[in-house]
Amino acid sequence: MPIERRKEGRAEYGLRNRKTGANPAGLMLIHVTPVGAAREILRAGKITVRHCRVFERDLVYFFLLRPAYKLKDGREKRGLIDFFPFVFVFDPALMSAPYHVYPFDTGGAINGAFDAAHSPYVPLEDYALEETLQGAADHISWAFDTRAAYFDGRLRPNLSEALPAWDSHGHTFIEIARLAAEGSNRPDLRASSIEVAYAHHAPLTPHAKFAVLPRQFLEDPRGNNAVMVDALTASGIEWETYDWRPNRAPEEFHFEVNAIVRGWLASRGML
Repeated sequence: MPIERRKEGRAEYGLRNRKTGANPAGLMLIHVTPVGAAREILRAGKITVRHCRVFERDLVYFFLLRPAYKLKDGREKRGLIDFFPFVFVFDPALMSAPYHVYPFDTGGAINGAFDAAHSPYVPLEDYALEETLQGAADHISWAFDTRAAYFDGRLRPNLSEALPAWDSHGHTFIEIARLAAEGSNRPDLRASSIEVAYAHHAPLTPHAKFAVLPRQFLEDPRGNNAVMVDALTASGIEWETYDWRPNRAPEEFHFEVNAIVRGWLASRGML
């Protein structure tokens, strides 16, 4: 059965008290969306809140540092560029405090993506981290040691052995996070990607710093997409592209997208 929300009582917040004093500077936020949705974001100049069925609120979602994504029907071949991944990288330094921070994708948790690893006795709210970037930095340091290891989904060696048997929050998080490892049956990076949500719109200016998108969304021998080039430039967003090919599945470009984002973060000392 999927992870469920707490029906009664107060959340135990079993992962919050693992303080390490890690530096939260340079923790960038990643928002992955289909090209069609990104076109509207660029036109509006912001990522607009949308109703979240899990928490019954209007929220904007990001993952910390990682372009983890599960686009709708992402394994199906598509001929239209609108269905392929577009990545925005945000600097949260000037943004207000997050609405919540979780150590994995809450939507995936509720929808059963992590059923193979979780305990039905640990409700969703108990996994919540402190609603700060400091809380996220502490979690990375405790669970992965380094940001580079976190990006790659590599938990600290012997992390489970360091926990007492009664620490169900720690042990169940570790079991879920292992689903993101390359050695798992069907690795899903959402299982250990820190989710950061905001209860307000996220303006592109001055927060969005970088984007990854299909080259063909901007460039074409029959005419370039000047409107979108101008929108990116006006928002102060740098960008790099991957080479899109029609009749491929959107998820097939995950490796290329990951490599570009990783390179950009590493070049700026953020990993």
